[in-house]
Amino acid sequence: MSQTARLGLPYIVSGQAQKEVTHNEGLNKLDAFVTPVVADIADSPPGSPAAGDLYIVGSSPSGDFTGHANQLAQYQTGGWVFYAPFKWMDAVVESLDSRMAYDGSAWVPFGLIMRDGGEYMRVLRWQDDVDLSLGDETAMLIPNRSTVLAVNTRVMEAVTGTVTSFGVGVSGDTSRYGNGIGTGADSTNIGLTYHPVSYYSDTPLLLTPDAGSFTGGLVRINVQYLAFRGPWHW
Repeated sequence: MSQTARLGLPYIVSGQAQKEVTHNEGLNKLDAFVTPVVADIADSPPGSPAAGDLYIVGSSPSGDFTGHANQLAQYQTGGWVFYAPFKWMDAVVESLDSRMAYDGSAWVPFGLIMRDGGEYMRVLRWQDDVDLSLGDETAMLIPNRSTVLAVNTRVMEAVTGTVTSFGVGVSGDTSRYGNGIGTGADSTNIGLTYHPVSYYSDTPLLLTPDAGSFTGGLVRINVQYLAFRGPWHW
């Protein structure tokens, strides 16, 4: 056997010349696999990589990444080196501020429950900036059949108009995730419901004045929720 069974780290054999080459190859592979943090998931190589840079190759690779879909790409002096991930390996993706896992065929969001049959439970999030001079609801939606844990609000640019405070919620309950939120820049709120609320249609978040009306301002909405899937492959 010339390498380890799982990571494929090369063994140094008895009487081998240039043992340092094999040893260093193993160290480079460990550098990629141990608590991996990758810069991004990319179909093509970045323009000016530095030694040690690590990427996940996307599903439609091009250039030097051609033929290495879903593999880890590590830049070393002289070019890119590629490693096949093992099943259920996970990595932090810096560009996404999120953890991804390899399910044996693709990189998917990391889940609290992940099974071969397709079953999962994942903690997911999205973020949207609402320009109150254009409208009062998020463009992004709470997904159908998800359970919201928290809606976090931050005023990025002071809210203007006759409003002195506002609420965040949904149609029919416009303060579900907070009211009395200040209009000044950097006003914040962590909006928790008394119990997690589930949604059965794609739903936007609404920003509503407690009194008065909006004329402008920029408010960032961050939603953290649970997503579910049963044990099937479709």
